[in-house]
Amino acid sequence: MGTEDRSRRFLLAILAVALILRLVHWWAVRDEPFFAQLAMDSQEYDRWAQEIAAGDWLGTRVFFQAPLYPYLLGTVYALAARSLDAIYLLQVAVALAGIVALHRAAREMADERVARVTAGLAAVFGPFLFYDVQLLKESLAVSTTCFLLWALVAARGGGRAGLWLGAGVVLGVLALLRENALLLVPFLLPLAWSRSGRTPGFLRHGGALVAGLALALAPVAVRNGVVGGAFLPTTSQGGVNFWIGNNPEADGTYRPIVPGKQIPALERQEPVRVAEQELGRRLTPADVSAHWLGKALRWAGAHPGAFVRLQLRKLGMFWGWYEWPDAVDYYWVRGLSPVYRLPLVEFGTVSLLALAGLWQVRRRAGPFAPALLFALGWMLSTVVFFLFSRYRLPVVPALLPLAAVPLVQLGEVWRARRRGWQMAATLAVLAFLLPHLAGFQARMDLVHYNLGRLAEERGDPAAAHEHYKAAFILDPHNFLACMNLGNLAARRGDWPTALRFFQRAAALEPRSDDVASNLGGVWLAVGDTAQAEASLDRALGLNPQNLSALHNKALLCARRGDLAGARELNRRLLEIDPQNPAALRLRDRL
Repeated sequence: MGTEDRSRRFLLAILAVALILRLVHWWAVRDEPFFAQLAMDSQEYDRWAQEIAAGDWLGTRVFFQAPLYPYLLGTVYALAARSLDAIYLLQVAVALAGIVALHRAAREMADERVARVTAGLAAVFGPFLFYDVQLLKESLAVSTTCFLLWALVAARGGGRAGLWLGAGVVLGVLALLRENALLLVPFLLPLAWSRSGRTPGFLRHGGALVAGLALALAPVAVRNGVVGGAFLPTTSQGGVNFWIGNNPEADGTYRPIVPGKQIPALERQEPVRVAEQELGRRLTPADVSAHWLGKALRWAGAHPGAFVRLQLRKLGMFWGWYEWPDAVDYYWVRGLSPVYRLPLVEFGTVSLLALAGLWQVRRRAGPFAPALLFALGWMLSTVVFFLFSRYRLPVVPALLPLAAVPLVQLGEVWRARRRGWQMAATLAVLAFLLPHLAGFQARMDLVHYNLGRLAEERGDPAAAHEHYKAAFILDPHNFLACMNLGNLAARRGDWPTALRFFQRAAALEPRSDDVASNLGGVWLAVGDTAQAEASLDRALGLNPQNLSALHNKALLCARRGDLAGARELNRRLLEIDPQNPAALRLRDRL
């Protein structure tokens, strides 16, 4: 059997393992919450994709979220109807193709042995399995990164402008999945210089890379210009995200601009509303982004020490072993799937092995330059904003070839029984075991809160109450769980309980206009008009466009006989939401 045949069979065996693990995991979780009933970003992608499949391909506003993933979903929905299982299996297939691409890239950077170990690590990397079976763009972003690394290695080796153009197109595809990929350009351009060694060659190859990127982004820029008047190459959320990650209260993770407004629809609306409220005029999407970017930069300039400390904190979070959760907790899902009873590879293992590999190749790191520069660029372009662990995931394909190096060398030392092989083997085993021994637990307060939201959406208030109660017991500072317990009590007419929870929520988060509005609604229901007016005025002071506060204040005015005031408040409400049923009914009554 020839070397190429052995390599092919070895790779096929790795792909078979990867496929089996992913299929078993898919089967185990396919009917569970967050997989069969979607939440947060997954729910938004699904909603958007269904609109696209129904014929709304152009849309009406500048993109706020990266568009490629929902458009791919919409295409699948249009061709084969909406099937979450079909999407999950399609992502698994693309993930396998990504492993093949990463194998090719690692073989060019090192050799076949490193390529095999790289592919093997990718096949059994726990977070890859986790995201391959979620309606999120992370799985495709990882696979695209694998193809980008292969394209960059091929371009360096081939020396043809067409290969650099292709690499630029793949980079553009990645930017349409994760916008921070645009910031990789200055990190990847040196690859063109290091290979050509001459200015004309660098300009030709680097120019081709940028041209490929522009080619991929051009349709989105033109579309944004047509519908919104701003030729933005991807989305309009860059400045917003920079402020979220860099402000006086930032802690490195996601914290919405307005407390409690973190569902996708409000993530788009609230930054616009607050920016327009602060500036006192209407703003374009580009203006909104520039406003938040400017605020963040002014804060950083005024508090350089705090800014640097914050970046260091985020850097530690980026390289930390803990998987920071978004809507779905990695550690909770591990308890649902039998594949996680196996000693799968975790991020801590990859980072430790990659560090060892970097030391071992330090004098011959040139071939690994695409992986090293990508990892550096991705780290910095992520840390400068804010983190969930899924945001760092595309760095893993760049780390895996380096992580494979010490394992390959360990095999050589072991076979030759050279001195020190026992110590090397012990260190490798520790690298695998330590992340598993770290004892990370699921954020059950977050899990219960999101399960409560899902229960509410499917019309099960009793289950929602139990989940919100569990979340609030686990974290007495969880004002969203507290507020939702108040909402459930208000819906069943239990005003004393609703009042108690809303007052507690207001104490926990006095900046929440929703809590103040809900509190005003309860005071109105129990007949305390003075307290109702104070709460509703506070809500409208925080957010003059709070619909429930406008409606309840209109009711309060009508109850007092101030019909002119009630009509004016109701008119303001209908200006914001012309089809609001409660406002239309009140208009008829007034």
